[in-house]
Amino acid sequence: MKSLASVTDNDIETIKMALNDSISDMTSELKKELGPEQKNTLINYKEKYSRVFDKLKTNGSMYALMETDLDIVASGLNDAIELIEDNLTGDDLDEEESEEILGYKNDCQRLVDLLAS
Repeated sequence: MKSLASVTDNDIETIKMALNDSISDMTSELKKELGPEQKNTLINYKEKYSRVFDKLKTNGSMYALMETDLDIVASGLNDAIELIEDNLTGDDLDEEESEEILGYKNDCQRLVDLLAS
């Protein structure tokens, strides 16, 4: 990892938004008919993402997170990127909305790359 010191307040907000988006998607998925293993896996990830999200709400610093929490952050960012790619249709968005969403996606990817290095 390059440096947690390079993570800005805006980056923390992006991370919280990504985790929240992922949690919301899991909540929707849990309302569908799933097998027991799929349901347990989703519940497990939702609990992990929620725990890290709550930590960041309480203390908006990457230093408040343990190494395993940083892995969860990276996973949540990847999930958010996947959600954007799955749901991004140019037909529904004007140019400004499309640019905003792509900016969010790029911010998520930059943070994943930072955490991976």
